[in-house]
Amino acid sequence: MSDPKVSVIVPIYNVEAYIGRCVRSIRQQTFRDFEVLLIDDGTPDHSIEEAQKIIGDDPRFTVYHKENGGLSDARNYGLERARGEYIVFIDSDDFIDRDYIRILYNECILNDAQISCCRYRLHFTDCISLPVPVGKRVSVLEAKKALDLLIRDNQMQSFAWNKMYKRSLFNENGITYPVMYFEDVATTPRVMFFADRVAITDRYLYSYVRRFDSILSTMNVKKINDYIHAYHIIRLFLEQHDAYRVYRDALQSVSRKVSLINVYSILREHMIARNPEGAAENLRRNFRLFRRLNTDICPPDDTLPEQIEQPVRQQ
Repeated sequence: MSDPKVSVIVPIYNVEAYIGRCVRSIRQQTFRDFEVLLIDDGTPDHSIEEAQKIIGDDPRFTVYHKENGGLSDARNYGLERARGEYIVFIDSDDFIDRDYIRILYNECILNDAQISCCRYRLHFTDCISLPVPVGKRVSVLEAKKALDLLIRDNQMQSFAWNKMYKRSLFNENGITYPVMYFEDVATTPRVMFFADRVAITDRYLYSYVRRFDSILSTMNVKKINDYIHAYHIIRLFLEQHDAYRVYRDALQSVSRKVSLINVYSILREHMIARNPEGAAENLRRNFRLFRRLNTDICPPDDTLPEQIEQPVRQQ
């Protein structure tokens, strides 16, 4: 049996209400030469049973069971077992257009690109779905230009899920997802660094389901620190590959934006805790961390010298 052209990796955890729609959207693809790795990340609900109702006897789908390790761990588990020349990641509460795989695959093949990207919709309910117009128009970019835009979070974003990747970008360069929040921010630039070309379509092919318990809507101190750490990982990676000065302006530009986003998140955490004590110091730490991130002297390791502290909740 020959290897499939594309491997679809779907981590599954607590998505019983969403997984059926996700799996149906994959089964309905116009492109047929793919395998699907459904990674049961120790889900405690009936997500797997719901998925199996849709899969039936379709041989392209395989369910893998593992202990809970989080989204990053599940993606890495899938990467280790994928056989396709190309990889796509689909979050199990999202769904895709029936031409999603076909178009992204053709963009890679026709343009000799190692990564292809599409636009996406924000899906709130069955009645409300909004196309997000942010994104580079149809083009083929040399990877250096694409990576600059990606780091800047300008016209290209680090989402794992609206892209197709040549699998060799991961396995030949030892790239895995770190187990943390904002793991895609810490990973997609490292993957793109090793590409030659990136193909972009302006077709809206991916529907991102906006849940009230999503990462951004539930920002907390752990996520704030991981947000900073994600950019720290990229900073160290660029230094280690003698590329920091090439992308220094891009990294400094996004750092300013992220540090200001963190100001809101830090103040919000102190308001929720009803405790202003330590807020000023946490804000100072935020800015100190980003100043360190942007220094021309490479930090010695991947540990941060300090972190944002959790405010003590007042009654």
